[in-house]
Amino acid sequence: MKILLIDDEELDVFIAQRLLSLEYDITGVTSDEQAIRWAKENHFDVVLIDYYLNKGKLGNQLLRELIAIRGPVFKAFLLTNYIDSRERDTLKKDGFQGIIDKPLTLEKFRSCMELG
Repeated sequence: MKILLIDDEELDVFIAQRLLSLEYDITGVTSDEQAIRWAKENHFDVVLIDYYLNKGKLGNQLLRELIAIRGPVFKAFLLTNYIDSRERDTLKKDGFQGIIDKPLTLEKFRSCMELG
């Protein structure tokens, strides 16, 4: 399984890559521009997107762009520190199969994959 991780915090990307690389093939990037460039040239099965990205961009906006490039052929999960229940419903309508509360762990990721 190939995972694309997008988070504007370099430390979060570093930690998530170290954790998930124990069991998965993962590429992490720190900007939406990097994510778009990478997605145009590479295949991925799962995308993990931080909700609040740099320059005021939200994760659901980036997800729409990735779907426009690749089609809805991958699973998408949102990474966040806090989302209220109303926002959770909206994000699922936007195409996220699940929401993973930070900090990311292997157990949380596995659980979302089983449910999503």
